[in-house]
Amino acid sequence: MTEPEFAIALHEDDGTLLVGIHPDGNITTGPNYQPDTAAREFWDAVTRAAQAASPWGQT
Repeated sequence: MTEPEFAIALHEDDGTLLVGIHPDGNITTGPNYQPDTAAREFWDAVTRAAQAASPWGQT
């Protein structure tokens, strides 16, 4: 089975979908979805992306 198209997809360490956001804004949750866990993973991913894009490097 192929995963639907997501604009953003967050997965657990074992690859299980945690939550996926479709381009139209709809959300698909995985079997172990917990809002707080998904929110932490989302913001951790944002932080990693911002640090990777920073021209000044990590502080």
